[in-house]
Amino acid sequence: MIKHVSAAAAAAIGFAASLLGPGPDARAQAPETFFKGRAISIVMGTGPGGSYDLYGRLLANHYGRFLPGNPTFIVEHMPGAGGATAANFMYGAGPQDGSKILLTHALPLIEKLQSEGVRFESSKFQWIGAYDQISQVLAIWHASPGRSVEELKSRELVLGSMGRSHLSYQWATLLKDALGAQFRVIAGYPTGGELNLAMERGEIAGWTIAWENLTGGNAHWLRERKVVIPVQFTLSRMKELPDVPTLIELSEGESRRVAEFLAAGTPHARALAAGPNTPADRVGAYRAAFDAMMRDKAFLEEAEKRNLSITPRNAAEIQALTDAMVKSSPEFIARVKKAVGAEK
Repeated sequence: MIKHVSAAAAAAIGFAASLLGPGPDARAQAPETFFKGRAISIVMGTGPGGSYDLYGRLLANHYGRFLPGNPTFIVEHMPGAGGATAANFMYGAGPQDGSKILLTHALPLIEKLQSEGVRFESSKFQWIGAYDQISQVLAIWHASPGRSVEELKSRELVLGSMGRSHLSYQWATLLKDALGAQFRVIAGYPTGGELNLAMERGEIAGWTIAWENLTGGNAHWLRERKVVIPVQFTLSRMKELPDVPTLIELSEGESRRVAEFLAAGTPHARALAAGPNTPADRVGAYRAAFDAMMRDKAFLEEAEKRNLSITPRNAAEIQALTDAMVKSSPEFIARVKKAVGAEK
């Protein structure tokens, strides 16, 4: 059974643990001794109900089978600042013993594009691997305007998003820039679930939603044609949407370069990482277990049943992507920030 823990409860648990201390030999324990009988937290920077939660549940169902000592897993929600709150916690104040791992957002993009509140370095996280890459699309409610690229250019409408550092805001803002459109993007919705409700109620015309949020949690919207998808935010067209253009296709010049840069960060939004000071043998155990889980028949069957895509990358691949992104020139990053509305 997967348990869910709120940010407030997690903070209380962490404070109590800090008073007790880790014990004299906690960091010296072998992985099997450390993991045995333990509940491991998968910390994510969103609330329940979205695609992160769907993947978190899937991972929690299987991960413990591949780790020495067969620990159980808790799904822990710590929403805020587009994923930066959870990342800051795991980088700094969070336990560095392997008792918590981070289900990450696009951390290199957050680090480079968010002006305030970032207290982590993406390259210093100990990456475990990515189970997929986030594939986002613009979902427009069937009763709203903006159901085609031409309508997006000419109709006044309101799109919703999470924080200004979140891809849901940045993709929509870049789309507006690329099309020369007049629609507004309203930031501040805390979770994908609340954005979905706002779309259903007509408070917003739509939002940049993860494909798995649709197929895994709201597949009936697709069957019943409750949403229309005029554009996708991927490196290339998804096989499920062969007739829907990508933002890269719709963009030219600087907008295209920015779109390609954002797309390069999509695997990080479907990855796992340990804190920077987690003991190496425990990180190694996590990585080996992750790689084994990605090949496991029962895991893959459940992912298919839940309509969740699995396209894994190992720790070395994610580290290489991270290093390349954080080395981008300040001049280019300044242009990206302006294009995606990351600066007020």
